[in-house]
Amino acid sequence: MMDKIGKWIDKCSDFGAYLSSFFMILIVALILVEIFLRTFFHTSTLISDEYSAYFFVSVVMLGLAYTFKENGHIRITLILSRLNKKTEKIFDIITSCIALILTSFLFYHSLFMVIDTCKLDMRADSIAETPIFIPQIAIPVGLFIFILQILIKIIRRIRQ
Repeated sequence: MMDKIGKWIDKCSDFGAYLSSFFMILIVALILVEIFLRTFFHTSTLISDEYSAYFFVSVVMLGLAYTFKENGHIRITLILSRLNKKTEKIFDIITSCIALILTSFLFYHSLFMVIDTCKLDMRADSIAETPIFIPQIAIPVGLFIFILQILIKIIRRIRQ
């Protein structure tokens, strides 16, 4: 049962990575369109910098869980390399629990941030007047998948 849940969480992390990649491609495409328009038509999309920033937030937040799954986050190996296997495992579980607490705190507050900006109908102060909650949705979604990935890592480390 736990293995199926773990595989499902890994697939969610992979899906987040695919979405993250998609938003990176959108950033590149938007910048290329902007360069093309400025070079050949002396005009602008007027939204490229705004939407590139929104897409960048999505790239980062949706890629967190996958990066964690693949051990891509920065780790202080100076300490870990000096520990025996049992102590390293305990240290890894403790640091993962701390990460879980911090990420849960961020998730909780980011969720209310999105709800508040939606209720208040906050819009970007730009020509597009984008509703701010739309690009903000990537933050709690990415953090939620990250929480799941941290949880499954803790469970896997305990079961080892």
